[in-house]
Amino acid sequence: MRVRRVRLWRWRRNELRHRSHAVEGWVLLVLGVAGFIGAPLGGAVAWEAVLEGRAQQRTERYLTDAVLVDDPAPVARGGVRTRATVRWTAPDGTTHTGRVPVGSHLERGARFAVWTDGDGAMTTAPLGLAAARFDAAVAALAVTVCLGFPVLALHRLVRRHCERRRAAQWGREWARVAPEWVRKHA
Repeated sequence: MRVRRVRLWRWRRNELRHRSHAVEGWVLLVLGVAGFIGAPLGGAVAWEAVLEGRAQQRTERYLTDAVLVDDPAPVARGGVRTRATVRWTAPDGTTHTGRVPVGSHLERGARFAVWTDGDGAMTTAPLGLAAARFDAAVAALAVTVCLGFPVLALHRLVRRHCERRRAAQWGREWARVAPEWVRKHA
């Protein structure tokens, strides 16, 4: 004998359906909509926020020429970079001096490019477009997963609660009917 699967049975009238079936069905529907819309939407928001932050970073950092003030310090064994004092001019026209990592092959007076912020402080180069997109994709995936797991966990909790309640209700009904059933079929 084949059992026919009935769609949307939680919302149909049925003597075997408990109220907890309908509650579970509605909770499942709401959580499903929240999960399928909210999690990807949160991921899209994270994607845009990271890309916007990286674009802002590109507009706030400036490539500036720096000049070696003195010869670089001796290089550690096996190294190719060392620290040296350099001077650069900030976008606002002020002159700055600081120690930065440079190649050991450079000599006093050598020019090379450094990245600075709007105040002239030394900073790292802004991320390229590919790296920014990768960061955005990682952030979007993380947010999507982090929003999806609580939805799934909440569904499991509601389902477990409803199943326990139905089992308890079934146990009470069986305790009421069992004496008659045993007498009739003994």
